Amino acid sequence: MDQLTKRLQGILIGGALGDAMGMPTELWTQKMIFEKFPDGIKKFEPAMNKGAVLRDMAAGQVTDDTINTKFIIDMLVKHQGVIEVETYIEQLRVWCKDSELADLVSGPSTRKALALIEEGVPLDQTGRFGTTNGAAMKIAPIGMVANYQNLPDLVEKVHQICLPTHNTSVAIAGASSVAAAISYVAAGGGDFDEMMEVVKNAVVLGMTKGYEVATASLIRRIEAVLDLIKTSEQTVTLSELYELWGTGVETIETIPCVFAIVKLAKGDPIKAAQLAASLGGDTDTIGAIATGICGGMNPNFPHSIVEKLETVNNLKFSEMAEAMALLSPYHKEVKKYVN
Repeated sequence: MDQLTKRLQGILIGGALGDAMGMPTELWTQKMIFEKFPDGIKKFEPAMNKGAVLRDMAAGQVTDDTINTKFIIDMLVKHQGVIEVETYIEQLRVWCKDSELADLVSGPSTRKALALIEEGVPLDQTGRFGTTNGAAMKIAPIGMVANYQNLPDLVEKVHQICLPTHNTSVAIAGASSVAAAISYVAAGGGDFDEMMEVVKNAVVLGMTKGYEVATASLIRRIEAVLDLIKTSEQTVTLSELYELWGTGVETIETIPCVFAIVKLAKGDPIKAAQLAASLGGDTDTIGAIATGICGGMNPNFPHSIVEKLETVNNLKFSEMAEAMALLSPYHKEVKKYVN
């Protein structure tokens, strides 16, 4: 397996790992998590029917974060890298209609947008209320087929995916930041500070897209939580992320937490998954995004983790990665970065 394909596979494994590790504690309070797990989440756990989310899910099972990511991969592979958002929406619509899991894991913006689509509302209007992290959670495949050195193109690709469900400036900016980070690590980049410059530039461009909404500054929040890490112990940082900055489903809360987790984990995907799962709030989505980024930086995972994720969820990471590598702008190119 070449290095590009290995990094793409690492992104996919990392995304599923963070998703599955965070699944049991999704929407738990931080206090609830540390009462149940004093040392934090360290391994796959089954759903425990506690807190705000009641469901019967197995240890290692993923949620809508990974499922939607796969839908976008399927769409890109089917159309040879061309974004046909109607194909993705049809997959999503059928899944939401036919899958019992969909009712248990689908986010509020997506459900609302699908209802409007069913009513015949045009796709350029159905996502005008979507400010949550449902765009960022599934955007990794767009980062795989876009070049972070051409951010206008990358952000426009993100906007196309966001259009039907999350067509707001803050959601597009948040998703653009993730796609830019994924593109950066897919190219072999491993410098956190350099990645954050790319991320912030993507946010600026993303904020010019979609319906403009009133929101706090995503860049200033990212900078604030990264400054927090420089001056605080890890336990204090995790507490402040939860209590002050928020760890909920809104993009303005999720994205700063994502990059804080990447920084705290020092690019280690296992550590990122454990930290995110123990954070409280939208643990599975924060985990999926942060661990996916870390997986691209450090794509070597224990076989037992990969086997568990593939078996429980019927996933084939190597096949997905090989298909996406053929669509990558870095395919058969001389990379700026060499691992």
